[in-house]
Amino acid sequence: MFNVEQCEGIAAPDAEVFTPTEFKPVEAAETLIKGYADGPVIEQGGQAAFYRPATDTVRMPEPTRFASTEEYYATLFHELAHSTGHGTRIDRKLTTEPKPFGSPDYGREELIAEMASAFLCGQAGIKPAVIENQAAYIQGWLKQLKQDKRLVISAAGAAQRAADWIKGERTWRE
Repeated sequence: MFNVEQCEGIAAPDAEVFTPTEFKPVEAAETLIKGYADGPVIEQGGQAAFYRPATDTVRMPEPTRFASTEEYYATLFHELAHSTGHGTRIDRKLTTEPKPFGSPDYGREELIAEMASAFLCGQAGIKPAVIENQAAYIQGWLKQLKQDKRLVISAAGAAQRAADWIKGERTWRE
């Protein structure tokens, strides 16, 4: 395999032109994010969104890189939900017992983050079109849902705790 610049007589394909989308902050979503009192550091930049437990940071692409404002917030809420699993918060063992990609535990964590994101989107008034994207994402973990009939219930409870943690509503006990 060679980089196209290393080859003669081959033209590089035209790169897809990036057109930033218009980003209009959603006040209710911003309030939820700012209200996450002990949350991770949120860094802007790059092309991928992720939560890094080792450094307790969320990396988010610039908001204008998302298809819509709502998609940006749904993704940010998803990553913030992962951060509630940090050992200094709810402690879903993300720092001490990493979950291998594709494992049932990884799938459960993704389900928790996606459900919590949906709960937070609802709280912020994010329109249902994004909820359809979230449902499609969860569809990818359906195999694990079919193998463990209690998974949805336990994940929904954990997702509610994650959403409550972000909102500062910590009236429950582990």
